[in-house]
Amino acid sequence: MQKEIFNINPLVKAEIQGELSRIAEENNIRILYACESGSRGWGFASPDSDYDVRFIFLHPTSWYLSVLPQDDGMDLFVDKELDINGWDIRKVLRLLIKSNATPFEWLQSPIVYQTDEDFKAALWSLSQHFFQARSSIHHYLGLAKNSFRKGLVNETEINVKKYFYVLRPLLAAMWIAEHKTAPPMTFVDLVPVLSSVPHIESIVMDLWEQKLQLNEKDNIRLIPELNDFVQQQIVKCYSVADNTEETAIKTDMLDAFFRMVIQTYNGDY
Repeated sequence: MQKEIFNINPLVKAEIQGELSRIAEENNIRILYACESGSRGWGFASPDSDYDVRFIFLHPTSWYLSVLPQDDGMDLFVDKELDINGWDIRKVLRLLIKSNATPFEWLQSPIVYQTDEDFKAALWSLSQHFFQARSSIHHYLGLAKNSFRKGLVNETEINVKKYFYVLRPLLAAMWIAEHKTAPPMTFVDLVPVLSSVPHIESIVMDLWEQKLQLNEKDNIRLIPELNDFVQQQIVKCYSVADNTEETAIKTDMLDAFFRMVIQTYNGDY
């Protein structure tokens, strides 16, 4: 079951890879890595979920030598079901300075459309030097609280999609609080943080099974016991974060990696 949820229809996959090739050619870029993000990458997609394709790319060397600011992102909507967004490698490296969660998630995606394995492995190894537990916990808890507020339909119901947009970041925050490492991307790999509360783990897994069958806009009844647990863990994780020191960041490794990528894939610098 867990492997099946990450299967992509071969025709859809071919369409996505075709779009990536077109984007690379039309924009004169090299795509180094492309994956699925969002609910399909997290492992709780509904039957009507769209595709959130994310990629990291490299420009020709001359692009980086301009004195003027450059647009280092691409946001494309091919159709209502296919959302494609890409970031230049320099932007990705700058985000690592802030321990931005997105690169850590992309590089762990179980659905990969295009990759250079050496690049992926090297970037993942590099990213570990920049993970900050304190800011990452705050990030995920902020997502959880915001999704809960937006997902409420009334006092007794919540949008099922938003319920999981609460649970996934909460479990990620709990993972960081416990392990002090970047959390797994997929939902089922985060669930073990609930092993000490098996009744909550059972409730969450039952909800997960329901989510795979429901549509994105369906609503379900709030579960008071689960909501109480969420509130308790938010307080607990904030406490852990506030007592966690952040390490000093040095950008030399990022500069060296950036130069290596340009030299390796552009053949100059």
